[in-house]
Parts: sequence; structure tokens; C-alpha cells
Amino acid sequence: MAEYDIVVAGGGPAGLQFAREVGYASEYSVAVLERNDSLADNDKSTGGTFHQVVDGFDIPDHVVMDDSPDVIFEGPEAHARLDIPNYVLDFPKFLEYLGEDAERQGVEIVTGAEVTGPIQENGTVVGVETRHNGSTKETYGDVVVDATGPAGALTTRLGMWDRSAAQRGIGKEFEAVGEFDPDSMLFKFDHEYAPGGYAWVFPAGDDAFKVGVCWVNDFYRRHRPPDDGGIDSYVRKWIDSDSRWDIDEIRDVHAGQAISDNSINQRATDGMVAVGDAVSSINPLFGEGIRPGMESAEMAADVVMDALRRGDTSRRVLSAYEKRWNREKGPKWKTQRMVGELLYDFNAEQQDGFVRRAGRLSTEQADRLQRYELTVTDLLSLYPFKLKDVPKAPTLLRHVW
Repeated sequence: MAEYDIVVAGGGPAGLQFAREVGYASEYSVAVLERNDSLADNDKSTGGTFHQVVDGFDIPDHVVMDDSPDVIFEGPEAHARLDIPNYVLDFPKFLEYLGEDAERQGVEIVTGAEVTGPIQENGTVVGVETRHNGSTKETYGDVVVDATGPAGALTTRLGMWDRSAAQRGIGKEFEAVGEFDPDSMLFKFDHEYAPGGYAWVFPAGDDAFKVGVCWVNDFYRRHRPPDDGGIDSYVRKWIDSDSRWDIDEIRDVHAGQAISDNSINQRATDGMVAVGDAVSSINPLFGEGIRPGMESAEMAADVVMDALRRGDTSRRVLSAYEKRWNREKGPKWKTQRMVGELLYDFNAEQQDGFVRRAGRLSTEQADRLQRYELTVTDLLSLYPFKLKDVPKAPTLLRHVW
């Protein structure tokens, strides 16, 4: 039996950033339990992100594969370029860096340890059960952090988040070696290539790029043709259909799932907090997970350290993190969820209209889009309304409350 001040379940960006925050700011003992044999094996992200991650969390240059000064939006026919600087991370190296940096601050990283459930005493979470090297083990902590991603290994068991009411989506990406002309982060909204979602191409260093497809399952089922061949066929079609790139080799494949709602969920219980996708921190519009996951970890770490100093790790104290997230992110995520409900159900004419309107955004508006802080006026300027959208009103309004 091992004991720590804090036990973090999951070694993704949210869990590792939580450990970094605590390691830099305190002497508390922290263990991160990761199910994979190495942190780099948790390679399920495109690595696309923005300055809030690279600058805000002190991410070094050797982890950045590429950067560009703008983002391209495309519809079936329309094309627009937005002044949104961006970065593409080497995701395995990114995770390794976060882990190594946490270890330098005294954090213990334990790989090959799959968290299977919480240990509770009198209704308080006091540790976790793991499968490690073929045996079952128990690890105890004054505070437990669920950072197990969409699986929600602890939040699900504790009933903290109703995953059945959330939207689900999948994505797949090929990392390619070859020529890529635009050298910008590119998103294509076109049901021919990504029914109910979008396709993308991201630069990934010299003579390399990432090309992929993702969708929201509900909208995929609505817009896909009856005889499609699944997500691999769409990625292949996207690769083969455009003369702007030429592929010599597929050097890696990444795939993952997303489970998202408006993020206003229970994030704390007695003895435990949840961060990142374990409690749906992912942005519900474009599916960005790295930035909100790390921001949730930063918020949670502040509250957990305060709780340990007080000697009170009850929900009453730990829920300060939940309240802060719901106050600062919740209303924005509700809005993003509504916009996503519309965007991924647009017809081709509306997709082109959205792209053209996005191209007319001012620099300030494009920055608000990147920060997920669009005003009502901004949203109205982007939305290509059609009468067919009127029946969607009840679905959209339910996200307001």
C-alpha cells in the first residue's frame, strides 16, 4: 500500500499539469498513475493549440512541431483566412516533457498502472485501486484527482457526470511525410469529407503534416451517405482528393473519441476532484481538449493545495474549483455547444456562408473566436440563418439553462 498527499489518476495533459502546478508550488507528495507503459503511448491528440498553452504553461520549443500565423476555414466552395496564430505540438514529446518537468519537482510518475476504481471510507474518496504488473494494488491519498480522460474511471463510478446525456464523437488522423502547400492550420467544413464534423490539415514540421477527420456521431448519422465506409475511408478520400499536398509516407496514425456536454458538471466530491475530459472540459465547438484540460488542472490545483493547508478536503471546500469553472467557463461552453449544434448540421450552402462570414471577422473578433469569447453580435454576424433552422430552437434553448 502506497500513501501520498495527492494521487492523480491519468497521465494526460490535465493530470500532468495538475502535478506540475502542485510540484512547483508546494512540498506535497504527488503520484501520477498512468495506465500506459510510457507517457508517450497516450498519443490520441492532433496537438493543435494556441499561445495560451505554449506561452501560458511554459512549453519549450523542442516540443513544438510547427507554428503558423493564421488559420484557414474552407467550405464546399468557400475559403477564408483568419488571423489566428497557432501551434502544432509533438504530442508524445509534449507528454514526456510535462512528466519530466513534474518529476524534477518531486512528483512520482508510475506507468503501467491502470486505475480501476475509487476507494471510499464513509463516503469520502481516500484512494484508488489499480491493476499494475498483473496484480491489484491500492494507492491512498488525502486527495484523489480523476484525470483519466473520456473514460472517467472515477467520475463514472461515483455518478458525478451523466455521460449518457453527452454528445459523442470520434476522430482519426494520419501523420504524413510529403509536401503541403498552405503551411497553415486548415479546417474544412464539408459533409462530403466529414459528415457532421470537419476535416483538417495541420503543418507538422519540415516536409510533414497531419491530416484527419472528426465528427459528432449524431450529425454524422444525419449527413452520411448510406454506403459510406467509415472514418478511414473519409481520411483517405481527404488525402487523395486535394492537389495541395502530396504524401510519400504515412508515418503514424492517431485516433480518439470525445464525450462532451456544456461542461457544467460535478467536479468535486469529498476527497476528490476531476479535471480535463474526465468531467468534459473539452470545448464542445471545435473539440479542443489540451487548453481547457490544462486550465481546469490549474484551477483545481489551487483549490486542492488550499484544502490540504486547511486540513479539510470535503466537497464543501473542494467545490470552490467547480464553482470557479462553472463561473468562468460554463456560460461560454453553453454558447459553444449551441453553435456546434448548428454548425455541424449546416447544409452545404450554410457551410459556405459560415466560412465567408468568418473571413470578414475583424482581428479582434478572430481573437475572440480563438478564446471562445464571441459576443452575441459576433455570433449573429457568423450565422447563415435559414428557415429550416426554426425547428432546432427547442434543442438549442435547452443549453441555455
